[in-house]
Amino acid sequence: MQETVTPPSLSVPSRSSTSTQDRSSTAGQASSTAQQPSKPTVNPTPVKSKGPNSGANVRRMRRIIAEDAEWSLAIVPLLRELCIQHIVKNFQNNPILKQLLPEHQQKVLNHLSPDLPLAVTANLINDESYWRRCCMQRWPVCYVAKHGGSWKRMFFERHLENLLKHFIPNTTDPAVILDLLPLCRKYVRRIQVDQFLPPVQLPPPPWSGEQSDSGSEGEMEEPAMDHYQLGDLVAGLSHLEELDLVYGVKDCGMNFEWNLFLFTYRDCHSLAATIKACHTLKIFRLTRSKVDDDKARILIHSLLDHPTLEELDLSHNLIGDRGGRAAAKLLSHSRLRVLNLANNQVRAAGAQSLAHALAHNTNLLSLNLRLNCIEDEGGQALAHALQTNKCLTTLHLGGNELSEPTATLLSQVLSINTTLTSINLSCNHIGQAQPTPQALVHKTNGALQIPSMSPRHSAAAHPRATPTRITSTDGATRTDGFRLSPIFHPACTEGPRTSKPISKGWVMHCNHSLRGLLSGDSFQQAGAEQSTKGALGVTAYVCLSGQPRVCLCVPDTL
Repeated sequence: MQETVTPPSLSVPSRSSTSTQDRSSTAGQASSTAQQPSKPTVNPTPVKSKGPNSGANVRRMRRIIAEDAEWSLAIVPLLRELCIQHIVKNFQNNPILKQLLPEHQQKVLNHLSPDLPLAVTANLINDESYWRRCCMQRWPVCYVAKHGGSWKRMFFERHLENLLKHFIPNTTDPAVILDLLPLCRKYVRRIQVDQFLPPVQLPPPPWSGEQSDSGSEGEMEEPAMDHYQLGDLVAGLSHLEELDLVYGVKDCGMNFEWNLFLFTYRDCHSLAATIKACHTLKIFRLTRSKVDDDKARILIHSLLDHPTLEELDLSHNLIGDRGGRAAAKLLSHSRLRVLNLANNQVRAAGAQSLAHALAHNTNLLSLNLRLNCIEDEGGQALAHALQTNKCLTTLHLGGNELSEPTATLLSQVLSINTTLTSINLSCNHIGQAQPTPQALVHKTNGALQIPSMSPRHSAAAHPRATPTRITSTDGATRTDGFRLSPIFHPACTEGPRTSKPISKGWVMHCNHSLRGLLSGDSFQQAGAEQSTKGALGVTAYVCLSGQPRVCLCVPDTL
């Protein structure tokens, strides 16, 4: 508070000043002043008195000075802003959102904390920007496209997956997962779990000498290794379409044990009942889980006549011919469009069963048998099935011990089959001596792609394989009776070449693509700008006739 004393001045008394003076003067002075005529007067200088009645003789002005120098009435918050702040502060105890106008709802959502309990926000908030903030706060890398482009769906799917990955049977309370069902059942369409933890194994009690030596009493019962059973969870997810599971443990480090990667029979029966009851399931993947023939038959039997299943992936397991026959039966009793049995133990008998079902199938679009061992017997059975099959578009037979007879038969079948658009025969025993399907591919089916048909166990396919002696100078034959497989080298370009012919040499590999070579092609050493001498110590020789960029690598030590 600050007091200001007015300075002396000459003035003509007005009505207001006269009334002020009347109120501040005494009664005697008022009567004497009334008898005198009104005229300009000089006001005496007021003297600041220290007495108790000094206020009556001094004119004072009062004003307020705020402690905040920037404070003014112009920046006082509006009432609606104060209300929004109050709603945000008390949202957990009193969530008010639907009653607000749309613009006010957005302001509230922009200020809400991502740490609010899901019981409050799950069924109340549908704003994608809020759930985006929740996802970005928990996970630094977010691929929302894998979750249908929905941040809310992504949050609940990954949150549920995280609970499943860290669930410990007989230790974690199942209510932790089941209580989430009413909140996430509308949004979870995909579950991808790449580890299931086994129960905690307690150390065995110390052995005492008083125990009986009999075998029945002395045997220790092995602890149960069953994992979390998904039945109740999947039954509560009414929109679940994809289930991707791996029964194993990640980052076990020095605690590694094979039992950590055990898919038990109880797990198998429980999972079979779960997927059979899920009538919305479209994609089922169970990989790297040591699924053998018996367990595969249990799972596949539960999928017979499934109303919605479109893709089955049992790759990287231990499935053999019996499991292959079960998969063949599934092709005839389902609407399956994709079947993946890569990296298993399917042999010729299993491939023949699949070929028989494939010949009459009208739904399957993709079949992956990579890294099995079906050999020529199984490969030729599949080739015959392609003569009548009119729906398959992708076939992967890489790494199956196939050889030239299968390649020859496939080249003949491809002149009839016009629906196949991709075939992979990589890592087989298909060399250059026999015709390959490329001869007929471009004539009958221009859309067909053959990624690779390189030899698998030849000296030209492995850098450390035993080399083969060359005896002819034209590079057409070798001493072992097979044709030479020249190597395409990027350093071999058009340009001047020397005239030094090859008289002998070794076939080496420089990790480049293999190319065919016509008989009668001759070789000469490349020029200085084209010769390459790497760690293997080889010299590049370019072909003078035929393909100009084909070269042969020969050791310098010859």
